[in-house]
Amino acid sequence: MKNLIIIPARRNSKRVKNKNLIKVLNKPLIFWTINYAKKFNKKNYDIVVTSDCNKIKKICDKEKVNFLKRPKKISDDYTSMHEVILHAKNFKKQNYKYMILLQPTSPLRKLSLLNRSIKILNDEKSFDSLIHVAKDSSFTGAVKNKIWKPEFSYNKRSQDINNKYVVTGNLYIYKAFLYSKTVKIPRKTYSLISSDERWIDIDNKEDFKTLNFYLNDTKIKKILVKSV
Repeated sequence: MKNLIIIPARRNSKRVKNKNLIKVLNKPLIFWTINYAKKFNKKNYDIVVTSDCNKIKKICDKEKVNFLKRPKKISDDYTSMHEVILHAKNFKKQNYKYMILLQPTSPLRKLSLLNRSIKILNDEKSFDSLIHVAKDSSFTGAVKNKIWKPEFSYNKRSQDINNKYVVTGNLYIYKAFLYSKTVKIPRKTYSLISSDERWIDIDNKEDFKTLNFYLNDTKIKKILVKSV
């Protein structure tokens, strides 16, 4: 049974206009995720880019990957990723084993990451999904009525904060047969902890600056260009 790689790329963005089209190493940002997905065997994977953007469609046509026109009702700021995945899941009217969500805004992923993740879910059969996470040692908290409520004691050093992780956005994998209108969040998710020094989830202009800074490192640049 084949797997489905879904690449979501909405036209407009609240923080950065047309961010999926912004050039990174002289290529649109979305190109790098399409390029990554195309490295996997067509016998085992279908690829679909879901978008409401004609410019992205032209990129898909050039790269010879499936483009799924996203209807207006799931193309606004209030659309959940759950709705996008459900729409993309049925684009070929066939059953898939796994659905893999690759966001263009997280382009620094190694080729081995997807292979390793699929192997984990094949071996760890009690899990129905997988996410990629990284350790986070930052001090966080909440602000209520202008009052700061720290999550951790001020007596702790950042290196002493244990068991705190952040989702990298590099990939999300779901068992396709479980994902439905009623099951939005899988019941048991495997957390694959990152061993990489660099990952990014682009959300604003500063994130693009950070990505370009990372790419000054030849090892990081190699991950993007060759997905090694």
